[in-house]
Amino acid sequence: MISAALKAFVLTSILFQMTSCKKTTVQAGDNCPPAAYPVTGLWEGTYQTDQVNHIATYCSFTIYPDGTFMKRAQVISSTEYELTRGTWKLNGTLFEYQDTSILPYSGGSIINKAKLTFSDTGTLTDGTWQDLSGQTYTGTFQNMRRNK
Repeated sequence: MISAALKAFVLTSILFQMTSCKKTTVQAGDNCPPAAYPVTGLWEGTYQTDQVNHIATYCSFTIYPDGTFMKRAQVISSTEYELTRGTWKLNGTLFEYQDTSILPYSGGSIINKAKLTFSDTGTLTDGTWQDLSGQTYTGTFQNMRRNK
């Protein structure tokens, strides 16, 4: 005859198996929140000039947490790059900067200001820029994405 202790053990084991939770496999991407990127970091994309017909031309922004900013932009139809530094601010989704050339290309020193729309999905969109150094150039930024 089965002892009372053995019966209790078997009943407890069966009851535990019935009430234990079931393990599920999570697939990559399931229930994961979308990535949220800060505004600081390296951003790369292209720019165009309203007054000059040219293909979208490479530029990059480095946005630092201390409010400083650097831009490296390829000069249109050239192998030269302009290097600038300045300051930036973010008000809601409105990202603004003003910068001045520190490594001017053959065209001379330039002061620019710009406005773009920041998204924590890793994009800066609807960007416009304006030359403040006496020339009346304006333009746009396209496809500005934050590097991971």
